[in-house]
Amino acid sequence: MSRDIKDQVISEIKAAQFGLLALQLDESTDVSSCSQLLVFVRYVNAGEFKEEFLFCSPLETTTRGEDITRKVTHNEEGLSWENVWGVCTDEAPAMLGSKSGFAARLKEVAFGVTVTHCMIHCQALASRTLPKELHAILNTAIKIVNYVKSMPVNSRLFKELCKVLDSKHQVLLFYTKVRWLSKGNVLSRVFELREELKIYLDMQGKESIFFSAPVFEPRLAYLVDVFDQLNKLNLKLQGKDKTVIHFVDSLHAFIAKIQNWVRKINAGNSAMFENFCEVVEGEKELDPCLQNEIINHLQNLGQEFSRYFPGLESIDLSFIADPFNTEPDSVPDPDQDEYLEMKFDSGVECLQKDISVQEFWAQISASYRRIDKRALKTLLPSSSTYLCESGFSVLLQIKTKPRNHLEVEDDMRCALSTVLPRFDEVVDKKQVHPSH
Repeated sequence: MSRDIKDQVISEIKAAQFGLLALQLDESTDVSSCSQLLVFVRYVNAGEFKEEFLFCSPLETTTRGEDITRKVTHNEEGLSWENVWGVCTDEAPAMLGSKSGFAARLKEVAFGVTVTHCMIHCQALASRTLPKELHAILNTAIKIVNYVKSMPVNSRLFKELCKVLDSKHQVLLFYTKVRWLSKGNVLSRVFELREELKIYLDMQGKESIFFSAPVFEPRLAYLVDVFDQLNKLNLKLQGKDKTVIHFVDSLHAFIAKIQNWVRKINAGNSAMFENFCEVVEGEKELDPCLQNEIINHLQNLGQEFSRYFPGLESIDLSFIADPFNTEPDSVPDPDQDEYLEMKFDSGVECLQKDISVQEFWAQISASYRRIDKRALKTLLPSSSTYLCESGFSVLLQIKTKPRNHLEVEDDMRCALSTVLPRFDEVVDKKQVHPSH
């Protein structure tokens, strides 16, 4: 079945519009300490964008750029890597190294390739900035969680206390640094169970240690609110079939929110932070020190987003997102005549109203090839390694400790591919078992 799925995918790639394809790839270590390289491919076939599993292959020795390049470019399927138009991966030196990384080596055979650092990863990195006062609150929350969950008896006692108090939750969540949403989820659970934690820690004689920080609760409430917003942004960036337009729009909106929050906090208005507003309710005005901490944090957060997403404001995708309400100057000179022909084609305009941006550009190549190819070169490259990350989750389920010697590529292809096997052809190729 895996071989048949692979044959179908390779055939579709070879027949892709304009021969263009884009890759997203990442590397991770499985349960047997073997490094696995996971590669997905994105292309346009039969008038629709497709994202498919390409291969999963172990890196037997080292994980350098040359090892990754060898795995990707040396294939038996006869794919033309000169047509690779986009590559998305993480910022590991083996991937994005300027001299010997995979991206640099790929550019030697794919001259027009665009290399992108996963935008979800960039968002997670930009979200790490915290002033020392707020970072101390985060560390305190983590210490509280670790104290309660460090011993099974503590966890059981706290759970029973939550049951008696009829709490919404009964357990705390461990903080895991490598998980994108962990920080926000841990803080949210600590805040929701803060009264129960006060009672429990008081019974243990620990409350003065953990809750003695000045304005602890308002600071904790603010962290819960701001990380909730960051988690929402992260979740919005996740998912299949996302184009650069979606990422740019989401990031523009979030940066505008940060600027609005700074303006509101400067005016003493905290209504946009629900939990924080609830905690400070009744106070005539915000504590000046806390107000400055929040403003500094939000300003630094905005600066970090600008650093990790340079040139975001200058990106103009208007002619792709809304081609019939754009000026010709937004299109390069050689393509403007064809663009104007398309703009005043009423049939094409009606088509654009009923389908998504991706579907529209995937379906008009027969009539407007030049402008369509330019749009596909922008829409095709992946902006995140979401498929790889979700693929590694599947790998954890397939390759377990009892099955640690398993060769996983065929199983991964059957689990992750959207292409169905042609069962009739698979069966026809098998010899019927004779009777005894």
